[in-house]
Amino acid sequence: MGISHTFHKLEKLSHKASIDSIFQKKGKSIYRSPVLLAYYKTELETPYPCQLMVSVGKRKFKKAVDRNRIKRQITDIYRRQKHRIYAAVGTDDKYAIGILFLGKTHPSHEDLEKKIISCFDEFIKLLSND
Repeated sequence: MGISHTFHKLEKLSHKASIDSIFQKKGKSIYRSPVLLAYYKTELETPYPCQLMVSVGKRKFKKAVDRNRIKRQITDIYRRQKHRIYAAVGTDDKYAIGILFLGKTHPSHEDLEKKIISCFDEFIKLLSND
């Protein structure tokens, strides 16, 4: 049996206090233009080691269709790479992760994937150092 490449509803970060804590002083971030990955170690009551939130700025992309496409691409990349993050996090810790797309133009899927994987690699490296 292979690795599950699904993104369940419970993996989506929707708790306002957790989202606020990511982007305030408690959270740390990794920036690889045009992607910002912010994370925070939390005590979420979830069966998954990580919960994800994706955001694309309304100021840069006026149409919801454009924002949703980028969010869907980011979620898809996370879904295919999350097994690496779960292995690094382990079962005891829980992390709230926020991915923000800060670019001004539509990215190609390949470029976006390279940047996000680079952020994930840095995140995994930071976890192994702790």
